Amino acid sequence: MIELLISILTYALISLQSFYRKMDRPAASTIGAALMLAFGVMSLKEAVRAIDYNTIMLLFGMMVLTAYLGIAGFFDWLASKIMGFSGNGKRLLFTIVFSSGFLSALFVNDTICVFMTPVVVRVALSAGISPIPLLIALATSANVGSAVTIIGNPQNMLIGLKSGIGFVQFTAKMLPVGVAGIFIVYSVIYVLYRGELGKLRNGKIEVNLNRRLAAKGLLTFALVLILFVTEFYPVSLSAFIGAAIMFAIGGVKPREALEKVDWGLLLLFCNLFIVMHGFEKSYGEKILSMLSFGESFADYLYFSLLTVAGSNLVSNVPFVMMVLPAAKGAAADFWLILAMASTFAGNLTLIGSVANLIVAESAERHGVHLSFFEYLKAGVPVTFATVLVGALLIYIT
Repeated sequence: MIELLISILTYALISLQSFYRKMDRPAASTIGAALMLAFGVMSLKEAVRAIDYNTIMLLFGMMVLTAYLGIAGFFDWLASKIMGFSGNGKRLLFTIVFSSGFLSALFVNDTICVFMTPVVVRVALSAGISPIPLLIALATSANVGSAVTIIGNPQNMLIGLKSGIGFVQFTAKMLPVGVAGIFIVYSVIYVLYRGELGKLRNGKIEVNLNRRLAAKGLLTFALVLILFVTEFYPVSLSAFIGAAIMFAIGGVKPREALEKVDWGLLLLFCNLFIVMHGFEKSYGEKILSMLSFGESFADYLYFSLLTVAGSNLVSNVPFVMMVLPAAKGAAADFWLILAMASTFAGNLTLIGSVANLIVAESAERHGVHLSFFEYLKAGVPVTFATVLVGALLIYIT
């Protein structure tokens, strides 16, 4: 019983931290992990073994690669290209939605939002329009695009490592889902904000691009992708090797890149592995019985909606962690539905995913306020439309 109480407390703290600003997710998870150890649910050695270091290595490696590209000014350069290409509001919206979704499939969506939010604000202000529609587009499309690969977001990394589904197989199945989702995001936001987007005027963005560092970062990332696709090494080791290469050849003090790594997210994962191990010991089989997965479309849709609900109650990463221990040996489509629905669930509310919060908080620092209810106006239709279409596409392919 104590395992259940600690787990509930941990998830409550994680969910409510958006309202209680003095408590963030890493801190909330630390409390949960500490309680598991303090009450003797597991030993310290058992807690250390509970941490999945493959996931930590994969996250760390991708964050380092993204950090070097950010230092090089690659994302600012990309924003200038977006601005140059976009002749009207409709095209600008599509370009941001497509580029955010595409980049989030290759990089962790949270890191894309870190680097792209100031860029989007700059683009919008230069174009003389409100940044709000473009910020919502950035967050929602980053979430949708990240569903396409096992390196797009933290929960997909967990699912990819635990399910045994290969990088190419996962992407081939999820690509149609992501493409359909991107067009849904574009359509919903354009319908809601077409009046504001029609006010676009030409603008210009100053870029300071370190071409040498950007080239090194892109070439290293290309090598990592090759290793992912060929499965020469496990994906975690491939990403870790990429980080090591950039440390060696970057020509920038590693401290600068390490300062941009989201250590809080890594701590969150370590702690949640410990909390979920304690929970699994007593309740893993019970969860499995609740998550029975049938072969009809109704079953696919039911599990998708259950995942959306769970992901918004405790956040998507903790929910996936809760499901993983009980899903050993599950069919491939079970994992794909879990990946799709837990990712798209993040678009429902402003606090539904870390990526959304990153966009909102970063925009606030640039003087732009994205309210909970303004986001909800687009988040609700985007979430349910993408989940419905995603479940259908996974079912028929």
